[in-house]
Amino acid sequence: MREERFRKYHKKSHKKAIWITLITIIVLIILGVVFFFPLNNAMRSVSGGNDTPSDKVVKNELVKKVSSTKNGDAEHDKKVEKAAAALKATKMSDIIKSANSEPDAAKLLQQNSSLSSSESKAAAKTIFSDSKYDGLRQAVSDGNWYSAYNQYKTLSSDGSLTNLKNSISDK
Repeated sequence: MREERFRKYHKKSHKKAIWITLITIIVLIILGVVFFFPLNNAMRSVSGGNDTPSDKVVKNELVKKVSSTKNGDAEHDKKVEKAAAALKATKMSDIIKSANSEPDAAKLLQQNSSLSSSESKAAAKTIFSDSKYDGLRQAVSDGNWYSAYNQYKTLSSDGSLTNLKNSISDK
């Protein structure tokens, strides 16, 4: 009888340890997801503004997206390649900084695209004056790339980015 009680207690104790371990792992995963972007931003700050591993992944996806706009026209493709190379060379900390400053955004646009100085300033002015771009700017400013991507998809699907592109090319 004593042995039987010992086995029951030991089984309950073992199950309890498994549950505690499982709950601890789940809580750690949730905390990792919740605090991923602040931790990533802290790592970037500590490293002096250098790109973190997750920044590099995001930047590579952006470069792929830019490169996918090639259309076979040699002049256009050359501009796309130049923009992709410039984007790859730009630190994410500079991109984040430009999300809070219209002059920095205009400068970054001019350096990383085929836009002229006046076109870059016009684009930055539109992005900072039109509230529909606030969510994207805030997400980039926070270094929250998942939210920035969702904002980009929203702006693409509602035609805002096409309208911005057309308004710049008209000037």
